[in-house]
Amino acid sequence: MKASQLPLLKHFADHHPHLFHQRVRVNPDIFDDILDQISGHLIFSNQSHNFQLPVAIQLAIFLNCAGHYRNAISPEYIAQWAGVSTGSVINCTNHVMISILDQHDTFMQFPALDSEDVAISRAYTQEHSCPEWHNGILAADGSALRLHAKPTLHGETFFDHKSKYSLNFQVSILICLFLVIFAHLPQLVILPHNLLIADYGIGFPGSVHDAYAFQYTQTSREHVELLGDWHWIWADSAYPFEPWCVVPFKKPRGSVDT
Repeated sequence: MKASQLPLLKHFADHHPHLFHQRVRVNPDIFDDILDQISGHLIFSNQSHNFQLPVAIQLAIFLNCAGHYRNAISPEYIAQWAGVSTGSVINCTNHVMISILDQHDTFMQFPALDSEDVAISRAYTQEHSCPEWHNGILAADGSALRLHAKPTLHGETFFDHKSKYSLNFQVSILICLFLVIFAHLPQLVILPHNLLIADYGIGFPGSVHDAYAFQYTQTSREHVELLGDWHWIWADSAYPFEPWCVVPFKKPRGSVDT
């Protein structure tokens, strides 16, 4: 038997936001923003007499699936939770994923150096550091996207330094929110005040070093056009030291601590 718990989401949104977040991994206002963004997509309309589920329900199903991992989730579990068939769970996740991917170029973009976002990032950096650093507008780092199991093809190359099977994910973000959220992000370059991801790179197995994977991001390949002569990004010591990529000072090779 299936007993839908979806009606509880409305009650949770109004009276227990933490429970709403626990089920779909976003706050109610963020859920509504995503819903507004994707509701007009053609994937949610068809010529069949069998109407689709409301977009809000499809989004809730997708977010519940996406927000859990391995044994904590399955199509059958979601079907019980939402009171729908297993096939509907798969269709809903596919529909929402397609609608979100089609928003890629709207939300994934490198900011122009004369844009308001970059001006805010410069001001933030200057206020929290010093005037000489205000052109360091972006921060980059890498993270591992853990895989459920060892890939069948060349599986050993996905074994990372943390003894997990993963993908290497590079991200560049605007500097303002870097200090707050960067520890939770993969390889991203984002704008800090609005969470705008400026650049990302994914595809290399987890065994690949961050510096090597970073070479294939747009930020690295087109840094002259994107950053100009006077702007740079911040990165940790795993990355190369360049005029456009500032990393902490490294101890000279062969030196002895005193």
